[in-house]
Amino acid sequence: MIHRKRLLAVLKDFGYVYHCSCGQFHIHLKGVTIYVDEGEFLCLLEMLQEARDKNATLEGKDRQLTKRQLKVVKK
Repeated sequence: MIHRKRLLAVLKDFGYVYHCSCGQFHIHLKGVTIYVDEGEFLCLLEMLQEARDKNATLEGKDRQLTKRQLKVVKK
């Protein structure tokens, strides 16, 4: 059986995502290919969004800590 693939996204020099007629999503990233069904694809998106949100929150806290640690000293 020949599978038809629909290209969903491309990021030059990084990777691309196809949706296959077999129902799976094919995620290609520099030498790694992940095959997931629709439910797993949605879970992956949710996990990546959570990681991005937590990272943004942590970066904000790190910046605040750095600002508080810096003091101007006059002679």
